[in-house]
Amino acid sequence: MFSKESLYINAIKYKAQLKINYKKLDNDDIIETNSSIFIAKDDILGRDIASKLNAHASLINNTYLSTLLLQDETKLLKKKEPRLKDFAYTSLNNDYDVSVSKNTLFETKNYFEKCGVDYIFSAYHVLNLHIEQNPCNNNLVVLLFNNQAFCIILNSKGEIVFNRKIELTPFENIKESNFYENDILGQKLFDEIYFLELNEAIKNTIEEFYKVTKNVFIEKVSLLYNLKQISEEQISSMNENFMIDVTYHPISVDEELFELSKDSHSHKSFIKPRPKPSNNFSNVIFTLLIIALILGIGYLYLPYDKLFNKEMQKEIVKKEKIIERVVQLPDHSFKNGIIETRILKLLEMVPYDMVLKELLIEKNSIKINADLLNKDTYIKVIQPQLLKNYNVSNISFKDEKSHILEGIILAEGLKERNTTKFRDYKDTYVSNEFMPIITVTEQIKILFPKDTIVTFKSSFKSEVVTFNYLVNVIIKRPLEFFEIINTISNELYSINISYPVSFVKTEAGVEVEFILQFHQPK
Repeated sequence: MFSKESLYINAIKYKAQLKINYKKLDNDDIIETNSSIFIAKDDILGRDIASKLNAHASLINNTYLSTLLLQDETKLLKKKEPRLKDFAYTSLNNDYDVSVSKNTLFETKNYFEKCGVDYIFSAYHVLNLHIEQNPCNNNLVVLLFNNQAFCIILNSKGEIVFNRKIELTPFENIKESNFYENDILGQKLFDEIYFLELNEAIKNTIEEFYKVTKNVFIEKVSLLYNLKQISEEQISSMNENFMIDVTYHPISVDEELFELSKDSHSHKSFIKPRPKPSNNFSNVIFTLLIIALILGIGYLYLPYDKLFNKEMQKEIVKKEKIIERVVQLPDHSFKNGIIETRILKLLEMVPYDMVLKELLIEKNSIKINADLLNKDTYIKVIQPQLLKNYNVSNISFKDEKSHILEGIILAEGLKERNTTKFRDYKDTYVSNEFMPIITVTEQIKILFPKDTIVTFKSSFKSEVVTFNYLVNVIIKRPLEFFEIINTISNELYSINISYPVSFVKTEAGVEVEFILQFHQPK
Protein backbone atom coordinates (compact mmCIF):
# COMPACT_ATOMS: atom_id res chain seq x y z
CA MET A 1 0.00 0.00 0.00
CA PHE A 2 1.35 3.44 -0.95
CA SER A 3 1.38 6.30 1.53
CA LYS A 4 -0.52 9.45 0.68
CA GLU A 5 1.61 12.50 1.35
CA SER A 6 0.17 16.01 1.49
CA LEU A 7 1.55 19.43 2.33
CA TYR A 8 -0.45 22.29 3.84
CA ILE A 9 1.08 25.78 3.59
CA ASN A 10 -0.44 28.69 5.51
CA ALA A 11 0.64 32.15 4.31
CA ILE A 12 -0.64 34.99 6.53
CA LYS A 13 0.13 38.65 5.82
CA TYR A 14 0.95 40.86 8.82
CA LYS A 15 1.57 44.47 7.76
CA ALA A 16 4.98 44.27 6.02
CA GLN A 17 5.63 40.62 6.90
CA LEU A 18 4.48 37.30 5.51
CA LYS A 19 4.43 34.40 7.95
CA ILE A 20 4.48 30.96 6.34
CA ASN A 21 3.74 27.74 8.22
CA TYR A 22 4.28 24.29 6.70
CA LYS A 23 2.70 20.99 7.75
CA LYS A 24 3.63 17.77 5.96
CA LEU A 25 1.21 14.87 6.40
CA ASP A 26 1.48 11.17 5.67
CA ASN A 27 -1.93 9.46 5.64
CA ASP A 28 -3.31 12.37 7.69
CA ASP A 29 -0.56 12.06 10.33
CA ILE A 30 1.62 15.16 10.78
CA ILE A 31 5.23 14.09 10.18
CA GLU A 32 6.95 17.45 9.76
CA THR A 33 6.30 21.11 10.60
CA ASN A 34 8.30 24.32 10.18
CA SER A 35 7.74 28.01 9.64
CA SER A 36 9.39 31.03 8.02
CA ILE A 37 8.95 34.79 8.12
CA PHE A 38 9.63 37.02 5.12
CA ILE A 39 9.64 40.76 4.51
CA ALA A 40 6.73 41.39 2.12
CA LYS A 41 5.60 44.95 1.56
CA ASP A 42 4.62 44.87 -2.14
CA ASP A 43 1.11 44.46 -3.55
CA ILE A 44 2.13 41.18 -5.20
CA LEU A 45 4.14 38.37 -3.61
CA GLY A 46 7.85 38.68 -4.41
CA ARG A 47 9.45 36.36 -6.92
CA ASP A 48 11.91 34.90 -4.40
CA ILE A 49 9.18 33.91 -1.92
CA ALA A 50 6.93 32.59 -4.68
CA SER A 51 9.82 30.47 -6.01
CA LYS A 52 10.32 28.88 -2.60
CA LEU A 53 6.61 28.09 -2.31
CA ASN A 54 6.56 26.63 -5.83
CA ALA A 55 9.62 24.52 -4.99
CA HIS A 56 7.79 23.01 -2.00
CA ALA A 57 4.68 22.37 -4.10
CA SER A 58 6.69 20.62 -6.83
CA LEU A 59 7.82 17.94 -4.37
CA ILE A 60 4.34 16.82 -3.29
CA ASN A 61 1.33 16.66 -5.61
CA ASN A 62 -1.22 17.23 -2.86
CA THR A 63 0.02 20.67 -1.79
CA TYR A 64 -2.52 23.23 -0.56
CA LEU A 65 -1.79 26.91 0.11
CA SER A 66 -4.22 28.72 2.42
CA THR A 67 -4.47 32.35 3.47
CA LEU A 68 -6.70 34.97 5.06
CA LEU A 69 -8.10 37.97 3.20
CA LEU A 70 -5.52 40.76 2.94
CA GLN A 71 -8.25 43.32 3.61
CA ASP A 72 -10.96 41.72 5.74
CA GLU A 73 -14.08 43.73 4.93
CA THR A 74 -16.37 40.76 5.38
CA LYS A 75 -19.90 40.84 6.76
CA LEU A 76 -22.07 38.10 8.23
CA LEU A 77 -25.59 37.53 6.93
CA LYS A 78 -28.16 34.85 7.50
CA LYS A 79 -28.61 32.11 4.93
CA LYS A 80 -31.99 33.42 3.73
CA GLU A 81 -30.90 37.04 3.20
CA PRO A 82 -30.69 38.24 -0.45
CA ARG A 83 -27.37 38.17 -2.32
CA LEU A 84 -25.76 41.05 -4.22
CA LYS A 85 -24.10 40.69 -7.62
CA ASP A 86 -20.76 42.34 -6.76
CA PHE A 87 -20.11 40.19 -3.69
CA ALA A 88 -18.73 36.70 -3.14
CA TYR A 89 -20.30 34.44 -0.52
CA THR A 90 -19.29 31.34 1.40
CA SER A 91 -20.54 29.43 4.41
CA LEU A 92 -19.65 30.29 8.01
CA ASN A 93 -21.88 27.74 9.77
CA ASN A 94 -25.39 26.28 9.48
CA ASP A 95 -27.03 29.68 10.06
CA TYR A 96 -24.71 32.28 8.56
CA ASP A 97 -22.73 33.03 5.42
CA VAL A 98 -19.77 35.39 5.01
CA SER A 99 -19.75 38.02 2.25
CA VAL A 100 -16.89 40.02 0.74
CA SER A 101 -16.68 42.29 -2.29
CA LYS A 102 -15.30 40.61 -5.40
CA ASN A 103 -12.70 43.38 -5.71
CA THR A 104 -11.32 42.62 -2.24
CA LEU A 105 -11.27 38.90 -3.00
CA PHE A 106 -9.44 39.58 -6.28
CA GLU A 107 -6.72 41.55 -4.42
CA THR A 108 -5.93 38.51 -2.28
CA LYS A 109 -5.95 36.09 -5.24
CA ASN A 110 -3.80 38.48 -7.28
CA TYR A 111 -1.27 38.80 -4.44
CA PHE A 112 -0.48 35.07 -4.79
CA GLU A 113 -0.57 35.11 -8.60
CA LYS A 114 3.04 33.87 -8.95
CA CYS A 115 2.47 30.74 -6.90
CA GLY A 116 -1.30 30.27 -6.77
CA VAL A 117 -3.59 29.83 -3.76
CA ASP A 118 -6.09 27.08 -2.88
CA TYR A 119 -8.11 28.42 0.05
CA ILE A 120 -9.03 31.95 1.17
CA PHE A 121 -10.81 32.46 4.48
CA SER A 122 -11.99 35.37 6.64
CA ALA A 123 -10.96 36.02 10.24
CA TYR A 124 -14.63 35.28 11.01
CA HIS A 125 -13.94 31.68 9.97
CA VAL A 126 -11.08 31.52 12.48
CA LEU A 127 -13.31 32.92 15.22
CA ASN A 128 -16.23 30.61 14.40
CA LEU A 129 -13.98 27.53 14.37
CA HIS A 130 -12.61 28.48 17.78
CA ILE A 131 -16.19 28.73 19.08
CA GLU A 132 -17.02 25.33 17.59
CA GLN A 133 -14.01 23.82 19.33
CA ASN A 134 -14.69 25.69 22.59
CA PRO A 135 -18.50 25.92 22.98
CA CYS A 136 -19.73 28.83 25.12
CA ASN A 137 -23.06 30.42 26.01
CA ASN A 138 -24.17 34.00 26.73
CA ASN A 139 -20.74 35.18 25.71
CA LEU A 140 -19.23 38.10 23.82
CA VAL A 141 -16.23 36.64 21.96
CA VAL A 142 -13.76 39.06 20.34
CA LEU A 143 -10.92 38.11 17.99
CA LEU A 144 -8.18 40.79 17.89
CA PHE A 145 -6.27 40.43 14.65
CA ASN A 146 -4.42 42.89 12.37
CA ASN A 147 -5.81 46.03 14.07
CA GLN A 148 -9.38 44.74 13.84
CA ALA A 149 -11.79 43.43 16.46
CA PHE A 150 -14.20 40.75 15.21
CA CYS A 151 -17.07 40.54 17.71
CA ILE A 152 -19.68 37.79 18.05
CA ILE A 153 -22.36 37.44 20.76
CA LEU A 154 -23.75 33.97 21.51
CA ASN A 155 -27.05 33.14 23.23
CA SER A 156 -27.74 30.40 25.79
CA LYS A 157 -27.75 27.79 23.00
CA GLY A 158 -24.37 28.90 21.64
CA GLU A 159 -25.96 30.47 18.55
CA ILE A 160 -24.77 33.74 17.00
CA VAL A 161 -27.29 36.48 17.70
CA PHE A 162 -25.16 39.57 17.07
CA ASN A 163 -21.92 40.46 15.25
CA ARG A 164 -19.84 43.53 14.71
CA LYS A 165 -16.40 44.41 13.30
CA ILE A 166 -14.39 47.34 14.67
CA GLU A 167 -11.28 49.05 13.27
CA LEU A 168 -8.56 49.88 15.82
CA THR A 169 -5.88 52.53 15.32
CA PRO A 170 -2.62 50.93 14.10
CA PHE A 171 0.75 51.86 15.59
CA GLU A 172 1.86 53.45 12.30
CA ASN A 173 -0.83 56.14 12.65
CA ILE A 174 0.36 56.96 16.16
CA LYS A 175 3.95 57.18 14.97
CA GLU A 176 2.99 59.66 12.23
CA SER A 177 0.96 61.88 14.58
CA ASN A 178 2.14 65.12 16.19
CA PHE A 179 1.99 63.48 19.63
CA TYR A 180 4.78 61.02 18.83
CA GLU A 181 8.08 62.03 20.50
CA ASN A 182 10.23 58.90 20.76
CA ASP A 183 9.99 55.10 20.75
CA ILE A 184 9.32 54.63 24.46
CA LEU A 185 6.76 57.39 24.89
CA GLY A 186 5.24 56.54 21.51
CA GLN A 187 4.75 52.92 22.55
CA LYS A 188 3.19 54.00 25.85
CA LEU A 189 0.86 56.33 23.97
CA PHE A 190 -0.15 53.55 21.58
CA ASP A 191 -0.81 51.14 24.46
CA GLU A 192 -3.05 53.66 26.19
CA ILE A 193 -4.96 54.47 22.98
CA TYR A 194 -5.31 50.78 22.09
CA PHE A 195 -6.70 49.95 25.53
CA LEU A 196 -9.10 52.91 25.55
CA GLU A 197 -10.35 52.11 22.02
CA LEU A 198 -10.87 48.44 22.85
CA ASN A 199 -12.55 49.30 26.13
CA GLU A 200 -14.89 51.72 24.33
CA ALA A 201 -15.54 49.21 21.54
CA ILE A 202 -16.64 46.51 23.99
CA LYS A 203 -18.82 48.98 25.88
CA ASN A 204 -20.50 50.22 22.67
CA THR A 205 -21.02 46.68 21.39
CA ILE A 206 -22.76 45.62 24.60
CA GLU A 207 -24.93 48.76 24.65
CA GLU A 208 -25.86 48.38 20.98
CA PHE A 209 -26.74 44.72 21.52
CA TYR A 210 -29.04 45.44 24.47
CA LYS A 211 -30.89 48.00 22.35
CA VAL A 212 -31.99 45.32 19.86
CA THR A 213 -32.58 42.38 22.22
CA LYS A 214 -33.62 41.79 25.81
CA ASN A 215 -33.65 38.00 25.72
CA VAL A 216 -29.91 37.39 26.13
CA PHE A 217 -27.75 38.48 29.04
CA ILE A 218 -23.99 38.63 28.42
CA GLU A 219 -22.25 36.79 31.25
CA LYS A 220 -18.69 36.80 29.95
CA VAL A 221 -16.35 38.63 27.55
CA SER A 222 -13.60 36.53 25.91
CA LEU A 223 -10.78 38.39 24.17
CA LEU A 224 -8.63 36.30 21.82
CA TYR A 225 -5.30 37.78 20.76
CA ASN A 226 -2.68 36.80 18.20
CA LEU A 227 -0.26 39.41 19.58
CA LYS A 228 -0.43 40.39 23.25
CA GLN A 229 -0.97 44.13 23.73
CA ILE A 230 -2.93 44.39 27.00
CA SER A 231 -1.59 43.89 30.52
CA GLU A 232 -3.18 41.82 33.28
CA GLU A 233 -3.86 45.03 35.21
CA GLN A 234 -5.87 46.42 32.28
CA ILE A 235 -7.92 43.21 32.07
CA SER A 236 -8.69 43.53 35.80
CA SER A 237 -9.78 47.11 35.15
CA MET A 238 -12.22 45.86 32.45
CA ASN A 239 -13.65 43.35 34.91
CA GLU A 240 -14.44 46.16 37.36
CA ASN A 241 -15.79 48.57 34.74
CA PHE A 242 -18.13 46.11 32.99
CA MET A 243 -18.87 44.06 36.11
CA ILE A 244 -18.54 41.03 33.82
CA ASP A 245 -15.89 38.31 33.76
CA VAL A 246 -13.31 39.34 31.10
CA THR A 247 -10.69 36.85 29.93
CA TYR A 248 -7.70 37.46 27.68
CA HIS A 249 -5.87 34.52 26.15
CA PRO A 250 -3.91 33.67 22.95
CA ILE A 251 -5.21 31.97 19.83
CA SER A 252 -3.04 30.28 17.20
CA VAL A 253 -4.30 31.63 13.89
CA ASP A 254 -1.89 29.28 12.08
CA GLU A 255 -3.40 26.19 13.71
CA GLU A 256 -6.97 27.38 13.10
CA LEU A 257 -6.18 28.07 9.44
CA PHE A 258 -4.68 24.59 9.12
CA GLU A 259 -7.90 23.07 10.47
CA LEU A 260 -9.97 25.19 8.10
CA SER A 261 -7.95 23.85 5.16
CA LYS A 262 -8.70 20.23 6.04
CA ASP A 263 -11.48 18.38 4.19
CA SER A 264 -14.19 18.88 6.81
CA HIS A 265 -14.01 22.69 6.64
CA SER A 266 -12.43 23.45 3.25
CA HIS A 267 -15.83 24.03 1.62
CA LYS A 268 -16.01 27.30 3.58
CA SER A 269 -13.26 28.86 1.47
CA PHE A 270 -14.13 31.74 -0.86
CA ILE A 271 -12.41 29.89 -3.72
CA LYS A 272 -12.06 26.28 -4.83
CA PRO A 273 -8.64 24.56 -4.62
CA ARG A 274 -6.59 24.15 -7.77
CA PRO A 275 -6.71 20.73 -9.49
CA LYS A 276 -3.90 18.46 -8.24
CA PRO A 277 -1.82 16.12 -10.44
CA SER A 278 -3.11 12.55 -10.42
CA ASN A 279 -1.03 9.55 -9.41
CA ASN A 280 0.87 8.64 -12.57
CA PHE A 281 2.56 5.54 -11.17
CA SER A 282 0.91 3.17 -13.66
CA ASN A 283 1.74 5.53 -16.55
CA VAL A 284 5.40 5.58 -15.51
CA ILE A 285 5.55 1.76 -15.46
CA PHE A 286 3.95 1.60 -18.91
CA THR A 287 6.42 4.15 -20.30
CA LEU A 288 9.39 2.22 -18.90
CA LEU A 289 8.14 -0.98 -20.55
CA ILE A 290 7.88 0.78 -23.94
CA ILE A 291 11.43 2.13 -23.60
CA ALA A 292 12.74 -1.31 -22.67
CA LEU A 293 11.01 -2.83 -25.72
CA ILE A 294 12.50 -0.23 -28.07
CA LEU A 295 16.00 -0.79 -26.67
CA GLY A 296 15.58 -4.55 -27.08
CA ILE A 297 14.61 -4.19 -30.75
CA GLY A 298 17.48 -1.82 -31.34
CA TYR A 299 19.94 -4.24 -29.82
CA LEU A 300 18.78 -7.07 -32.14
CA TYR A 301 18.66 -5.20 -35.47
CA LEU A 302 21.08 -2.22 -35.31
CA PRO A 303 24.88 -2.47 -35.87
CA TYR A 304 25.32 -1.64 -32.21
CA ASP A 305 29.09 -2.23 -31.91
CA LYS A 306 29.97 0.07 -34.80
CA LEU A 307 27.51 2.70 -33.73
CA PHE A 308 28.74 2.56 -30.16
CA ASN A 309 32.40 2.83 -31.13
CA LYS A 310 31.66 5.76 -33.44
CA GLU A 311 29.73 7.63 -30.78
CA MET A 312 32.45 6.84 -28.23
CA GLN A 313 35.10 8.36 -30.48
CA LYS A 314 32.99 11.52 -30.93
CA GLU A 315 32.54 11.80 -27.17
CA ILE A 316 36.30 11.45 -26.56
CA VAL A 317 37.04 14.20 -29.12
CA LYS A 318 34.42 16.40 -27.41
CA LYS A 319 35.97 15.91 -24.01
CA GLU A 320 39.38 16.81 -25.36
CA LYS A 321 38.05 20.08 -26.77
CA ILE A 322 35.76 21.20 -23.92
CA ILE A 323 36.79 20.99 -20.29
CA GLU A 324 33.92 22.06 -18.10
CA ARG A 325 34.97 23.31 -14.68
CA VAL A 326 32.33 22.35 -12.11
CA VAL A 327 32.69 23.44 -8.48
CA GLN A 328 30.53 23.62 -5.40
CA LEU A 329 29.90 26.99 -3.78
CA PRO A 330 27.94 27.64 -0.57
CA ASP A 331 24.22 28.24 -1.19
CA HIS A 332 24.22 31.92 -0.23
CA SER A 333 20.43 32.23 -0.40
CA PHE A 334 20.05 29.40 2.14
CA LYS A 335 22.68 30.84 4.51
CA ASN A 336 21.20 34.34 4.31
CA GLY A 337 17.76 32.87 4.99
CA ILE A 338 19.00 31.32 8.26
CA ILE A 339 20.30 34.66 9.54
CA GLU A 340 17.21 36.53 8.29
CA THR A 341 14.85 34.14 10.11
CA ARG A 342 16.92 34.25 13.30
CA ILE A 343 16.91 38.06 13.44
CA LEU A 344 13.20 38.28 12.56
CA LYS A 345 12.34 35.93 15.43
CA LEU A 346 14.37 38.07 17.84
CA LEU A 347 12.66 41.28 16.71
CA GLU A 348 9.22 39.66 16.89
CA MET A 349 9.97 38.62 20.47
CA VAL A 350 10.35 42.27 21.58
CA PRO A 351 7.22 43.22 23.59
CA TYR A 352 5.41 46.54 23.46
CA ASP A 353 7.04 47.90 26.66
CA MET A 354 10.64 47.34 25.59
CA VAL A 355 12.89 49.41 23.27
CA LEU A 356 16.02 47.93 21.71
CA LYS A 357 19.22 49.98 21.92
CA GLU A 358 21.77 47.37 20.86
CA LEU A 359 21.54 43.85 19.49
CA LEU A 360 24.58 41.62 18.95
CA ILE A 361 24.10 38.23 17.29
CA GLU A 362 26.94 35.71 17.44
CA LYS A 363 27.00 32.21 15.99
CA ASN A 364 25.78 30.57 19.22
CA SER A 365 24.73 33.51 21.41
CA ILE A 366 23.07 36.92 21.51
CA LYS A 367 23.41 40.09 23.58
CA ILE A 368 20.60 42.65 23.91
CA ASN A 369 20.85 46.12 25.43
CA ALA A 370 17.35 47.53 25.93
CA ASP A 371 15.14 49.89 27.94
CA LEU A 372 12.24 48.27 29.76
CA LEU A 373 9.24 49.83 31.45
CA ASN A 374 8.56 46.80 33.66
CA LYS A 375 11.05 44.54 35.39
CA ASP A 376 8.79 41.50 34.99
CA THR A 377 8.78 41.79 31.20
CA TYR A 378 11.99 39.75 30.95
CA ILE A 379 10.79 36.91 33.19
CA LYS A 380 7.24 36.69 31.79
CA VAL A 381 7.80 37.39 28.09
CA ILE A 382 11.42 37.42 26.92
CA GLN A 383 13.13 34.64 28.89
CA PRO A 384 10.57 31.92 28.03
CA GLN A 385 10.97 32.74 24.34
CA LEU A 386 14.77 32.74 24.50
CA LEU A 387 14.95 29.43 26.36
CA LYS A 388 13.16 27.77 23.46
CA ASN A 389 16.26 28.32 21.32
CA TYR A 390 19.09 28.82 23.85
CA ASN A 391 20.33 26.75 26.80
CA VAL A 392 20.95 29.73 29.12
CA SER A 393 19.45 33.22 29.41
CA ASN A 394 19.86 35.94 32.05
CA ILE A 395 19.52 39.70 32.54
CA SER A 396 21.30 42.41 34.54
CA PHE A 397 20.03 45.94 35.24
CA LYS A 398 22.26 49.02 35.49
CA ASP A 399 19.96 50.97 37.83
CA GLU A 400 16.94 49.11 39.21
CA LYS A 401 15.56 52.26 40.88
CA SER A 402 15.21 54.20 37.63
CA HIS A 403 11.76 54.68 36.08
CA ILE A 404 13.09 53.30 32.77
CA LEU A 405 15.17 50.18 33.37
CA GLU A 406 18.27 49.68 31.22
CA GLY A 407 18.91 45.95 30.99
CA ILE A 408 21.50 43.75 29.34
CA ILE A 409 20.15 40.36 28.23
CA LEU A 410 22.45 37.46 27.41
CA ALA A 411 21.47 34.14 25.82
CA GLU A 412 24.01 31.41 25.09
CA GLY A 413 24.08 27.90 23.69
CA LEU A 414 22.02 27.97 20.51
CA LYS A 415 20.03 24.72 20.40
CA GLU A 416 19.23 24.55 16.70
CA ARG A 417 22.23 23.93 14.48
CA ASN A 418 21.65 24.37 10.76
CA THR A 419 24.05 22.54 8.44
CA THR A 420 25.29 24.44 5.39
CA LYS A 421 23.86 23.13 2.15
CA PHE A 422 25.76 23.27 -1.11
CA ARG A 423 24.49 23.60 -4.64
CA ASP A 424 26.00 22.64 -7.98
CA TYR A 425 27.52 25.77 -9.50
CA LYS A 426 28.98 26.10 -13.00
CA ASP A 427 31.54 28.80 -13.66
CA THR A 428 29.84 31.73 -15.39
CA TYR A 429 32.37 34.50 -14.79
CA VAL A 430 33.64 36.46 -17.79
CA SER A 431 36.31 34.38 -19.63
CA ASN A 432 36.31 31.99 -16.63
CA GLU A 433 38.88 34.21 -14.93
CA PHE A 434 39.46 34.39 -11.18
CA MET A 435 38.11 37.67 -9.76
CA PRO A 436 40.72 39.64 -7.76
CA ILE A 437 39.97 41.46 -4.48
CA ILE A 438 39.66 44.89 -6.13
CA THR A 439 37.03 43.66 -8.61
CA VAL A 440 35.07 41.79 -5.94
CA THR A 441 35.13 44.82 -3.63
CA GLU A 442 33.70 47.06 -6.35
CA GLN A 443 30.98 44.50 -7.10
CA ILE A 444 30.02 44.32 -3.41
CA LYS A 445 29.82 48.11 -2.94
CA ILE A 446 27.16 48.29 -5.65
CA LEU A 447 24.84 46.17 -3.49
CA PHE A 448 24.67 48.68 -0.61
CA PRO A 449 23.57 52.29 -0.07
CA LYS A 450 25.99 55.05 -1.04
CA ASP A 451 27.53 55.79 2.39
CA THR A 452 28.13 52.14 3.31
CA ILE A 453 31.67 51.32 4.48
CA VAL A 454 32.99 48.08 2.99
CA THR A 455 36.40 46.96 4.34
CA PHE A 456 38.35 43.88 3.22
CA LYS A 457 39.39 41.83 6.27
CA SER A 458 40.83 38.48 5.20
CA SER A 459 40.70 35.56 2.79
CA PHE A 460 41.08 31.81 3.06
CA LYS A 461 41.09 28.78 0.78
CA SER A 462 39.31 25.50 1.36
CA GLU A 463 37.19 23.88 -1.31
CA VAL A 464 36.67 27.41 -2.65
CA VAL A 465 38.26 30.84 -2.17
CA THR A 466 36.46 33.09 0.32
CA PHE A 467 36.95 36.85 0.79
CA ASN A 468 35.74 38.27 4.13
CA TYR A 469 34.53 41.88 4.36
CA LEU A 470 33.36 44.04 7.26
CA VAL A 471 30.27 46.02 6.23
CA ASN A 472 28.99 49.05 8.16
CA VAL A 473 25.72 50.63 7.04
CA ILE A 474 23.26 53.14 8.55
CA ILE A 475 19.55 52.36 8.09
CA LYS A 476 16.46 54.25 9.21
CA ARG A 477 14.35 51.20 10.05
CA PRO A 478 14.97 47.43 10.42
CA LEU A 479 13.01 46.70 7.23
CA GLU A 480 15.87 48.22 5.18
CA PHE A 481 18.26 45.56 6.51
CA PHE A 482 15.98 42.76 5.31
CA GLU A 483 15.76 44.48 1.92
CA ILE A 484 19.58 44.33 1.79
CA ILE A 485 19.48 40.59 2.57
CA ASN A 486 16.94 40.11 -0.22
CA THR A 487 19.20 41.96 -2.67
CA ILE A 488 22.22 39.83 -1.75
CA SER A 489 20.25 36.58 -1.94
CA ASN A 490 19.10 37.42 -5.48
CA GLU A 491 22.70 37.80 -6.71
CA LEU A 492 24.14 35.22 -9.12
CA TYR A 493 27.36 35.18 -7.08
CA SER A 494 27.74 33.23 -3.84
CA ILE A 495 27.58 36.08 -1.29
CA ASN A 496 26.31 35.61 2.24
CA ILE A 497 26.10 37.49 5.53
CA SER A 498 27.97 35.90 8.45
CA TYR A 499 28.39 36.46 12.19
CA PRO A 500 28.75 38.61 14.16
CA VAL A 501 25.83 40.86 13.22
CA SER A 502 25.21 43.94 15.36
CA PHE A 503 22.50 46.63 15.51
CA VAL A 504 23.16 49.87 17.44
CA LYS A 505 20.64 52.69 17.74
CA THR A 506 22.26 56.09 17.02
CA GLU A 507 21.07 59.63 16.31
CA ALA A 508 21.63 59.04 12.58
CA GLY A 509 19.56 55.84 12.60
CA VAL A 510 20.36 52.19 13.23
CA GLU A 511 24.01 51.31 12.66
CA VAL A 512 24.31 47.75 11.35
CA GLU A 513 27.64 45.95 11.13
CA PHE A 514 28.27 42.41 9.89
CA ILE A 515 30.69 40.11 8.08
CA LEU A 516 30.06 39.55 4.37
CA GLN A 517 31.58 36.52 2.61
CA PHE A 518 32.21 36.24 -1.13
CA HIS A 519 32.93 32.72 -2.46
CA GLN A 520 34.39 31.76 -5.85
CA PRO A 521 36.22 28.82 -7.42
CA LYS A 522 39.99 28.57 -7.02
